[in-house]
Amino acid sequence: MSENRMIPEALQEQVQAMPEYGYGVTRIRVTLADGSRFSDVLVAWGTEIVKVNTSEDIPFDPSKIVAVERQ
Repeated sequence: MSENRMIPEALQEQVQAMPEYGYGVTRIRVTLADGSRFSDVLVAWGTEIVKVNTSEDIPFDPSKIVAVERQ
């Protein structure tokens, strides 16, 4: 579990441009540097990961995110 919850700064603007899933929350899929992918990542205000699937624990290091896409 990672204590860092922030989307890399270089990707925040891309997330902020995506449609909201709920008030202030965007649902995305992330790709990490090693090629692994995680779906159902909920991001508040385009910057902070608040949930992955149904868990508030983040099973990856957000600093390793290299790509984001709308889900």
